[in-house]
Amino acid sequence: MPTAVEFDKQIRAIHDADFKEFETEVVRQKALSDRAAKFEKQREARRREFLKSSGVNLTNFDRENDKDQRAQEKELKAFVGEFTPKSIRRRSLQAADAKDAALRSDALASTAHLVLPAYASTIFAADRALIKDVGGEAGNGAINSGWVFPDEPGKIRIKDTSHNPVVCFQAVAESPPPEFNVHFAFTPATTANYEMTAVLAFHGFYVLRSDDSWYNCRSAQVQLKARMNVRQYVDFGWKDFPLLIDREESNAEEVTNYDRTGFFDYTTVLKGGDPVVVTFKGIVDAFARGGGAYAELNFEAGTASYIEPLLLSVNQV
Repeated sequence: MPTAVEFDKQIRAIHDADFKEFETEVVRQKALSDRAAKFEKQREARRREFLKSSGVNLTNFDRENDKDQRAQEKELKAFVGEFTPKSIRRRSLQAADAKDAALRSDALASTAHLVLPAYASTIFAADRALIKDVGGEAGNGAINSGWVFPDEPGKIRIKDTSHNPVVCFQAVAESPPPEFNVHFAFTPATTANYEMTAVLAFHGFYVLRSDDSWYNCRSAQVQLKARMNVRQYVDFGWKDFPLLIDREESNAEEVTNYDRTGFFDYTTVLKGGDPVVVTFKGIVDAFARGGGAYAELNFEAGTASYIEPLLLSVNQV
């Protein structure tokens, strides 16, 4: 029978391999952004020459563009300041989550399901400043990236924000969005086909703000992605689920609360007597471009914003 030490070793190996992939993507996207920045000055000069040859008064264009940018940034600050505090201060649903988990666990156990809590969790960020306040074992990666094993594996706090006040056609530096992994560990009793269902509660909010017109190319987008994997001896492969959140707007001002319980399943043959690690991965992605455009996907602020893995149900099928 595998011990906690063996599970820890296996999860650490999974973490190291997954973060290496994340770190490689951080480096790749930084190289692409640096290359784009190198050519941006020449490209901008060509764009301005084109506008000038088309009869555009560049002095007037620059003056009006700067005026519009300042107005947009002022409106953004006022909007965020007025509406996000309401979502941050809303009532926590932790008590309801605890009752939900208890009822589900009892019902599943009565039908011979194995019910498991989260064994460990990790958070990856391209900018480790995003996770500096998360208590737990932490480490640094390439450039400014980093990871953390939260002290509370059953409470994930994570967010992503984006604000790039550039004008139309200007390059925007990108990096991989923050992601989290929840690991469940168990040992199958016999060799058989197993259905594993991860149940997670998501409590947070998202912000979309963009005032697009024909000349400024503004937009704001948020996405919440979900994947699941199983490892026993080898990596069985990621299963991707439909996007949990997928909003992109060119003209919007909204702060929307998001409270959902999600069910994510994976079915495969497992060998009896040997350790298994089931991993749920969530990717929290926000992106905005243009003056006054802003995107935020937040499962961190206040006491009401968090992601909680309620349980993993395992059933022989």
